[in-house]
Amino acid sequence: MTHSSHGATQSLAQFCSRLTYDAIPRSAVEMARNLLLDGLACLVVGTRGGPGKSAAATVKRLGGHPQCTIFTGGFKGSVRDAAFANSIALYSVGLNDIHKPSTSHPGGCIVMPVLATGEWLERDGKDILTAMVAGYEVNGRLGTATAPSHRERGFHTTGTIGTFGATAAVGRMMGADPAALASAFGIAGSQAAGLYEFHHDGTLTMIFHAGRAGQNGVEANLLVQDGLSGPATVIEGSKGFCKATTDQFDETVLTQDLGERFLIEETSFRLYYGCSSTLAASGATEEILRGLSNEARIAEIEVRCHPVVFRDNNEVNPSTLLAARLSMQYNIALILHRGSVLRGDLGEEELWDPDIRRHLPQVRLIADESMPRFGAAVRAQMEDGRIEERAIMAPVGDAASPPSFSDVAEKFRRMAGPIGESSAVERVIGLVENLEANSCLDLTSAISDACRAAVH
Repeated sequence: MTHSSHGATQSLAQFCSRLTYDAIPRSAVEMARNLLLDGLACLVVGTRGGPGKSAAATVKRLGGHPQCTIFTGGFKGSVRDAAFANSIALYSVGLNDIHKPSTSHPGGCIVMPVLATGEWLERDGKDILTAMVAGYEVNGRLGTATAPSHRERGFHTTGTIGTFGATAAVGRMMGADPAALASAFGIAGSQAAGLYEFHHDGTLTMIFHAGRAGQNGVEANLLVQDGLSGPATVIEGSKGFCKATTDQFDETVLTQDLGERFLIEETSFRLYYGCSSTLAASGATEEILRGLSNEARIAEIEVRCHPVVFRDNNEVNPSTLLAARLSMQYNIALILHRGSVLRGDLGEEELWDPDIRRHLPQVRLIADESMPRFGAAVRAQMEDGRIEERAIMAPVGDAASPPSFSDVAEKFRRMAGPIGESSAVERVIGLVENLEANSCLDLTSAISDACRAAVH
């Protein structure tokens, strides 16, 4: 695939608008398929939660054309509002994917606007997969190019970078030509927002950011169709996104090997509860517990972790569900209580469970520059003085060893099965597995059935 000598914005627009299913390597197609099913697992569970219900209630109050399914509540709304509400439902469940080089969660911003647009325009399965690859490509490149400065300045990459990823994916679904998509990127750049301040108190703007990113992606493309324009140098320009929101960025990452290396394949899965920064420690703690006798009692857990994890995930007394998910202490305490990692999500009852919280003071973090960003070394001291140690440098589901489709299907069953009808759950899995032979309408209908069972 060849690209023009234009700047990054126009080169990315040209790549995405001209991308075809047949031009995508099979490994990238299969990764898109797995990530789609992974996102749908989170969506089904998310339709039961407070953030998904709040977003659905808001868009219902606002009204609008009944173009697409709002899965929480099972009613129809505008394509823009469907992208917004459904993305919030998906992202509210902290088991969605992560692109570690950009520290963003692309699935929360891309999957739902792709499905909303596909339902509205009656696209097929190949269109879904192609659009996802395009969206993940832009998300990954822009996020990696601006890391770590963008986040260190206080921006939440899921909301900011995710807006561009959603715009790319929706533009591909809508058949935007290169000029139109570059202009949509220009509009998206003025909408890309999300401040990281939520991290201090566990408030829900983090979840809102994914919804807004999905909504922005739809809106930017629609505005271009109706005559609005945006700067075609919005990413790399002297007053553009990269220079305005970072102290330093690597412009070469934006287009280097474009069309030859597909960044969707660098995405990691989260196969059990927690923040991406806590998964390695959770897995190591579970390994230690598995090797202990029933009589063994742990007195203290020491987690050696990267300094960023020490700064962002060192919360000994979380008071919200989001704060608990981000807290290393809570994640370890949950495993000490259960004996294994939780392969699902939590509610208020677990947050305040005294049997879990009594373990919080036992967990201590140590910052270690030598540790990888998402790795951890766990040292458990027993009451009798014995020491057990385990280290995991890359947690299960990492891009270096991604799960198979059957692995992700099992995650879907584990999450959606207890709250939905098994026939609806299996129908979603079957449709995604053979997506090329099915339409977006087929898939959204099956998802609706699974979510309807979940809601009730």
